[in-house]
Amino acid sequence: MPDFLQKETNFDYTFLNAKESLNKLSDTEKNELIEHKTDIEFKAGETIIKRGMLVNNVLYLNSGLVKLEMVNEGKPFTVGLVEPHSFIGIVCCFAFEKFDFTATALEKTKVSFIEKSIFEKFISTNGEFALNLIKHMSGVSNGLLHRITTLSQKNIDGALSLILLDFAKVYNSNSFTIPMVRKDLANMLGYSKESVINTLSKFNKEKIIKVSDRKIEILNIKKLTQISKLG
Repeated sequence: MPDFLQKETNFDYTFLNAKESLNKLSDTEKNELIEHKTDIEFKAGETIIKRGMLVNNVLYLNSGLVKLEMVNEGKPFTVGLVEPHSFIGIVCCFAFEKFDFTATALEKTKVSFIEKSIFEKFISTNGEFALNLIKHMSGVSNGLLHRITTLSQKNIDGALSLILLDFAKVYNSNSFTIPMVRKDLANMLGYSKESVINTLSKFNKEKIIKVSDRKIEILNIKKLTQISKLG
C-alpha cells in the first residue's frame, strides 16, 4: 500500500495534515484511488507543475522538497516550500481550470498524480473526507497568507533567519545543505543576491551559523530565533 495510505504509529495527526484527510477514505475508496494515480520521480531542478498547465490531477508529495512560485508584476515570487506528505497547491486545484503557480523540485522528489475526478467523487460521497479536506485547505491557505505577510514585514536579517529555521525544521537538523543557489534563495526572500551573501557572511562572523558553500550549521539557534522575530 502506498505511503500516503498507511497509518503510522505515534504520528501526531491534525486536520492540517494531508495524510489524515486521505485516511478518512474507506478501504474501497483507497483502492479506487490507487487505480487512478500515477507516481512520478523528479530530479532536483525539474519542473513538476508549470504555470498555465490544466488542472487534471491533485498532486501529493511522497518524498523530497518542492518550491512553489507565483508571478507578481512579471517577477517570480516564492510563496512557500512543500514538505513530504502534503498536497502540492491544493488550494488552487478546485478553483481554477489551470494552475496559477509553478512547482519545482528542490531535491529528488516523488509525487503521486491523482486524477482530479476521483477526488471530486469522494468529496461528493464521503462527507468526513470532504470536511477534513476543507479544514486542511483552510489551514494551508491561512499558513500561506501568514508566511507572505510575515516575510513582507521582515528586513533581510529577519527573512533569512526565518528561512534557515524553516530548513532546519524540514531536515530535522541544525546542520543541512540548502537545496538552492544564492540567487534562488534571494528570489525566495525578495532580496538581492548580494544582500543574502552579505547577511550569511555576517551571521557566520558573529558565530550564529557556520557557512561552507551551501552547507549550513546553526550554532546559536536561540539567537537566530530572536533575529527571526525582531528582524
